[in-house]
Amino acid sequence: MMLIAILPAAIVGSLILKHQSDIEKNYHMEQLERLSGTLLNEFNYRFNVLSTSLDVHARDRLLVQAMDDFFLSSHVRATLASLVSHAPLVKAAYLVDKNWEEIENYRGMTGRIELALVKQELNQRIEKGQLSTAWQWVFAYQNEVLVSSNISPSQRGITLVVPIYQSLLTEGLTRQPLGYLIAVIPVESISEVLRPYLKFGEKVELYRDQNQVLVVASDGDTALSDPITLSQQIEIDNEYIANPLSYNAVVYIDRNLKGGELADSLHIILLVIAGLIVLGVFGAAVTYRWITRPLSVLMQMVRSYSRGEYIQKERKLRFAEFYQVGKLFNEMASTIQAQLEDLALTNNALKKAYSEKEKYNLQLLNFNDQLGKKVEEKTEELTHSLQREEKRRKILQSLLAFSAKLQQGDVKEVALVQVANLYPQAGWALKLEGTDDAEWETSGIDSAVLVLLENVKANAEYCYQSGEKSLHCFNLADSQGHSLGMLVMQYSLLEREDFEIISLFVRQLSSAIEGRMLNEELERIAVTDALTELPNRKAFDSAFDRSADLVMRYPERKFGVFIIDVNDLKQANDDYGHVVGDNLLKVVAEALQEACRQTDCVFRLGGDEFAIVVEDGGQKACQVLGRRLEAVRGKRTVLLDSGDSLPIHFALGWASSENTPMDKLFQVADKAMYQDKQAYHQHPNLQGQPS
Repeated sequence: MMLIAILPAAIVGSLILKHQSDIEKNYHMEQLERLSGTLLNEFNYRFNVLSTSLDVHARDRLLVQAMDDFFLSSHVRATLASLVSHAPLVKAAYLVDKNWEEIENYRGMTGRIELALVKQELNQRIEKGQLSTAWQWVFAYQNEVLVSSNISPSQRGITLVVPIYQSLLTEGLTRQPLGYLIAVIPVESISEVLRPYLKFGEKVELYRDQNQVLVVASDGDTALSDPITLSQQIEIDNEYIANPLSYNAVVYIDRNLKGGELADSLHIILLVIAGLIVLGVFGAAVTYRWITRPLSVLMQMVRSYSRGEYIQKERKLRFAEFYQVGKLFNEMASTIQAQLEDLALTNNALKKAYSEKEKYNLQLLNFNDQLGKKVEEKTEELTHSLQREEKRRKILQSLLAFSAKLQQGDVKEVALVQVANLYPQAGWALKLEGTDDAEWETSGIDSAVLVLLENVKANAEYCYQSGEKSLHCFNLADSQGHSLGMLVMQYSLLEREDFEIISLFVRQLSSAIEGRMLNEELERIAVTDALTELPNRKAFDSAFDRSADLVMRYPERKFGVFIIDVNDLKQANDDYGHVVGDNLLKVVAEALQEACRQTDCVFRLGGDEFAIVVEDGGQKACQVLGRRLEAVRGKRTVLLDSGDSLPIHFALGWASSENTPMDKLFQVADKAMYQDKQAYHQHPNLQGQPS
């Protein structure tokens, strides 16, 4: 009886103590988790703000121009100062060129920047073509004097490096950066940002390795008497950072400073439990003798009933209450016996009903399985259909945009980028015939494999097996069936739908190439004389204006203009016919081209007039060319049908920008030509001399 009285009190007391201990433990863990979450959010927020600010500054066009322009250094310093002032983590900022030579810094150490690990890593990325415009690079540094020792005595921390480009990169291409924007974050600035969130008796440690440990405490005292800890990973990472940097953060809270009230509560609870135990023992000792014997009799009755012995002899009990309980037990035994008989009948009926239910359930289960399979099949069919339609829609949209891009960019580059987007797992190669650049342009395919395609017939599709993948060749042809080039796809399996898509792309590419070739031919015809195949008057005006602009921008450059007029062309047409006159003009064109340098350009202005634009045509250079032309005229002939030879004669005049104003250059050369022509007509047997 004493055990019955003491045991509940002991159990209740132990449960209360355990509950109170769990409350204390949960209280400390909640504090640790809240503090850890706050520190992590603040850490991520600060670096996200910094990365966004660096991305904005790296796109500053004046910052790009400052790479080569000393006069923009004030803007650079103001930009770096703005970055440092608006980012509490940053204590210094540097701008360096692509060779890591310092251009400007703010609060940095002039001439002291080294960052060997950063340079090595980024140079390797550039060589491999893995440097993207949207990436920022984060590195830990140690024992490098990047900031004044007053600001960072430890000379440890983190650097964020942002490449700066001349312009934004086209997707799929790479380019070397012009320089780098570097933000320096000492460990002391991280400590300044995190310390306001720590209360007395709290601290946090950030581990990179055994040599890089940052300890931040609320009052600067890192010693705690009875700490509890929580570890988690903190990663410097966001949408701009290419190489995330991880730290192991350990948060400490002093248990003694946080749990005093709970300890007092536990002490009071222990006293209350001890009092309850004493009272229970006293009550049990008083009532034991009065209750034990009747209870034993009742227990014997219950044990008999549990064995199925429902008929018991009548027993006298000391207390009326116990007597009533015994009588109730006897009545309950009779009732239970009758109910057991009814229960047996009901149980048989239930078993029969249960058997029927199981049969129907099995039928329903089979039906559900069949229905589920049908639903899965239909769902899979619909999903595949939707995926095919979505893929077709995207491909058609891509092909529509492809036509516009082909009119503006390089055909090979635009075409390879387009097909690589359509089938990124495949390798591609493209070669165009009849162009200056008739070499293979490749993307994701080994150039050595293309040697196998030298014998592929034109105007025919061809498939060559190379290892696990096949080379699918698609010939590009114009509207007349002439070959324009070849598109090669290296892919393991090409289904009919894929073949139709690529064939459509090939036809579109062929049409675009043919259109561009026709446009180029029309442009060439527009500036070419049909008879002599020399540039015409329109081309001369463009060349003259272009040379004049160069002289205006660079006064040290000179150029000259020659005006040539064929003598007696009308008489030759009248006497021998226009065929002879045309041949005479062709011979003059050939003679002028042979007398000129490769840098000089000969034009036919129309009729019997020709012109020459002399690059680097100072007074002396024009005199030399004039003497060569004088030596040619009168010595070339045109063969007549009669077998006779008709000599060619032409008058020439020239002027140089070295001693003639630009707006008078053509007039002076033209006037000199007419003077030479008059001298020829006055003395037909003597060739006039240019002035």
